Amino acid sequence: MTSVPEKDWKVLSGLKANLLNSACESIFQRVEHILSTRQGQEHASYLELWKLIQHDDKAIAEMFDDVTRSKAIYKIIALRQHGILTDAQLALFSQQTQDAVAKFCTYRSS
Repeated sequence: MTSVPEKDWKVLSGLKANLLNSACESIFQRVEHILSTRQGQEHASYLELWKLIQHDDKAIAEMFDDVTRSKAIYKIIALRQHGILTDAQLALFSQQTQDAVAKFCTYRSS
């Protein structure tokens, strides 16, 4: 599958802003946890925060940079693998796209 159907492209385009907000909120929650538990280990917390930002910046790029119709299936898969795309949101896509995502995610988890 090299491209998603037009309907799915419109679904992804419509969800993009909310998905990005969800991804960022998830990052903020992990940052807040690091900040709230840093007492007496400030440098270790700083290093943990730095690693988190580096890792999650790559994840954000994987999910949201250069979203084109020809790359949409890969973005949907990335959103699913990173736990950002919910079951309810995945159900908005065509069965063809859902099957492609399930096949890839099953293959990757084996």
